[in-house]
Amino acid sequence: MNKRIFLLLCFFCFLIGNAQKLYFPKTNYTDSITIAKNLPVLADKIITAYKEKDRSVYLDNIFRIQFAAQKYNDMQATLNAFGREILGDSTKNKYLGFGYKVHANTIARKPKTKSEFESTFNTVFHSLYKQLPKEDQPAADSFYTGSLADIKAGFELQVKTAQASDSIAIEDAITLCRSYAFYTFSSATLSLGKKILDAYEKEKYIIDNNIIITLPNGSTIAGTMVRNRTITEPQPVVMMYNIYASIELRLCKEIANRGYVGFIANTRGKRLSNDPIEPYEHDGDDAYHIIDWVSKQTWCNGKIGMYGGSYLGFSQWSTVKKVHPALKTIVPQVSVGAGIDFPMQNGVFMSYALRWIHFVANNKLIDRDAFGNSSKWDAIFTEYFKKGSAFRSLDRIEGKPSVLFQRWLDHPDYDAYWQNMTPQKEAFGQINIPILTTTGYYDDDQLGAMYYYKQYQKWNKSDNYYLLIGPYDHGGAQGHPSSQLGGHTIDEKANISITDVVFEWFDHILKEAKRPEILKDKVNFQVMGTNEWKHVPALDQMHNQQLTFYLGTENQKPALLQIAPKKTGSIAQTVDFKDRSEINIYSDSNLCGFTAINHESLNPEKQMLVFESKPITAPLTISGSLSASLKVSSNKKDLDIVIQLYEKTPDGHYFALTNNLQRASYTKDRSKRQLLKPNKTETITLHNTFIISKQLQKGSSIVIVLGVNKNPNWEVNYGTGKAVSEETMKDAAIPLEIKWHNDSSISIPILKDAIQGTN
Repeated sequence: MNKRIFLLLCFFCFLIGNAQKLYFPKTNYTDSITIAKNLPVLADKIITAYKEKDRSVYLDNIFRIQFAAQKYNDMQATLNAFGREILGDSTKNKYLGFGYKVHANTIARKPKTKSEFESTFNTVFHSLYKQLPKEDQPAADSFYTGSLADIKAGFELQVKTAQASDSIAIEDAITLCRSYAFYTFSSATLSLGKKILDAYEKEKYIIDNNIIITLPNGSTIAGTMVRNRTITEPQPVVMMYNIYASIELRLCKEIANRGYVGFIANTRGKRLSNDPIEPYEHDGDDAYHIIDWVSKQTWCNGKIGMYGGSYLGFSQWSTVKKVHPALKTIVPQVSVGAGIDFPMQNGVFMSYALRWIHFVANNKLIDRDAFGNSSKWDAIFTEYFKKGSAFRSLDRIEGKPSVLFQRWLDHPDYDAYWQNMTPQKEAFGQINIPILTTTGYYDDDQLGAMYYYKQYQKWNKSDNYYLLIGPYDHGGAQGHPSSQLGGHTIDEKANISITDVVFEWFDHILKEAKRPEILKDKVNFQVMGTNEWKHVPALDQMHNQQLTFYLGTENQKPALLQIAPKKTGSIAQTVDFKDRSEINIYSDSNLCGFTAINHESLNPEKQMLVFESKPITAPLTISGSLSASLKVSSNKKDLDIVIQLYEKTPDGHYFALTNNLQRASYTKDRSKRQLLKPNKTETITLHNTFIISKQLQKGSSIVIVLGVNKNPNWEVNYGTGKAVSEETMKDAAIPLEIKWHNDSSISIPILKDAIQGTN
């Protein structure tokens, strides 16, 4: 589960990070006329001063600032560039900034009267709308939804905050001008756009967005259905099972435009349902009845497929606890592994879980304001960490006690509470439908997606499961990847539309079309740096060798050694949990905890050790997930181990590969905590780690950053053996003393040339 899911759902969302201030006196906010005169001037100042390393973030901000500055030609050029950042082809990305473009093109024609403006707007809207690919037309809806009163109130709140001073930080200026741009085009065109879209909607679709399905236990589920008005016979249904209630109509229209009936069921308590909102807990019990209802409707031909990412990936796995005969396939994307990688990852609870609870459980839709207030959450997580408070007190620090948060913390083991949510053991063997999974090397929920994959492979003998994985983050692996990923440009052949592949899959399963071209075998992966996809029949064939390193020293520095040491030894480390001088909070743009993919330098936290290999003498492909057998002794009963993998390139840069976290007491059995014995050497095996596939350059070194977790993004494990969520700074009186023994080994999967790429 990742913050980036918010970016997929919330149009009015962005990331900034500039501390510079601009002079802008309070008199510029006197009234609406003064504001309209002066905010374009402020926007112009921002254009000159604004710097941002992340190109996609920069373009997303700057086109709106250019709109506010009334530099419409520049805005159009920026949107074209932004299209290349997202899709690698601006001509395919015409829906980006659609509402802004319609307004700007209308203004460019210089209408003199209100009626002339409306007439010109209608002409421009129809022209640009018809240029959109059919499947992208519903994206225009997002620019003409919502309440103008709410948009105005949001802008006025920004003005009220800004006018307290004669200067404004550039990040606040960006916030203000974005809000002004949104309000400007909305106040002029929101009602006009809605009117046109309503007419298109009535012409193209049959819609029912007030469906209520009553379950056998009396609970209710809200549903939305959209189908093509010109098709009268029953069709296959493509369905999503969604907790993020907000944009059902748009999503269903997108499905209908691809030749299916679109149906979205919201989870219990969302939208029209009056049940309590309890994420994950009831989805598996409800799904069979929902699909049964859909299968009996006159517009369904008895064939149903499901897709969707993150929570919507989880909800598909909950659905196949008992497979309904009408369900013909699922396409779980970047799937949350409930109790596996969210709300805890390998046994370690994440602070973000509380933020996410507010996003989905505050109301019947989604609470963008509560979730999107990054500065508020940063302050809460910082306070928890600096004071050394119990992780369980996080909701009290916020001032809003959360029953859900406390309930989750009551289940630190992967126990019956979590296990009841999805298939377990033999139940995976009963899944009798084909499956396609998509995930990415930098998908925060890759561990969840791969948990289901591995369980299926372990228990199911039919092997009707396809995997697609590449250099994608959480958002890219469930839609269309950006050509820029954390400052790194992905290979051209990796830049594919995942959504297109998904619907080609539906055509294959539900309409007997050919299988998507890219799915040449069961496991399909892109090797970064080669511009090549590879296709193998099984996950363990992503590699054909193992490169093993031992934790040693060279010139009195930690080093990765390829030869096992003849003489036993260890590297001693002391970690003072009372020391809170470093506070590193993940930003919304982080990728699996990495601030970027390509780093000019390595700046590990104090409690981390850096081990580096000798340079490689030829290109080398790492492909798969690392494993580690760590021989460790410490004075504590538990610790949370971090192991990061980098390529140090010949020019001294560090290319981030994987970032792995594991609670030692859950390495043997995630369902039962088994504490360490203080001051006794034990073997801690790490195997549930992230997959990567990348060709390293000749002259590069392999770098392992190894240590223990201590930052505000996670609960802090003080090692007492008590419930970690209840430990506090009082438990940090004695520092952690740890020895990493030199017979510890780290195995890295290597792909030699035996597997040839096919495209």
